Amino acid sequence: ANVNHKKNHVLVWSNDRVIRWILSIGLKEYANNLVESGVHGALVALDETFDFSALALLLRIPKQNTQARAVLEREFHNLLVMGTDRRFDEDHDKSFRRAPSWRKKFRPKDVRGLAAGSAETLPANFRVTSSLSSPSMQPRKTQLDVYPHYFYR
Repeated sequence: ANVNHKKNHVLVWSNDRVIRWILSIGLKEYANNLVESGVHGALVALDETFDFSALALLLRIPKQNTQARAVLEREFHNLLVMGTDRRFDEDHDKSFRRAPSWRKKFRPKDVRGLAAGSAETLPANFRVTSSLSSPSMQPRKTQLDVYPHYFYR
């Protein structure tokens, strides 16, 4: 419900705004741990290595609190999708998977048959799935080292 601001760019969020977001997703008992932490929107929006577990660490959410961590993981993912240009690959986010490539869907002999046949023999959804691995979907490698990583102890 609190995401009525599509593309409210997280990039420009202050530390205080990030804390307000933590409050808004119901993790108020941990929100104060971000005060003076140096976590701000540009870090979230631009640093591909800053994932939900890095944030959970900063918020000091105990590993045993699986419920709070699950909420954070889901909401952090939604935040990235809605408010940033970050995209995922398998290394960064286990919950967000690209569709398998069309080659993996066929046994080797089928692929050989497809390659020999005309374009008409390709499955109807071929174009759709193959576009998922097009360059525009790959994580953009932004210049990240300008953002100090205060939080890695």
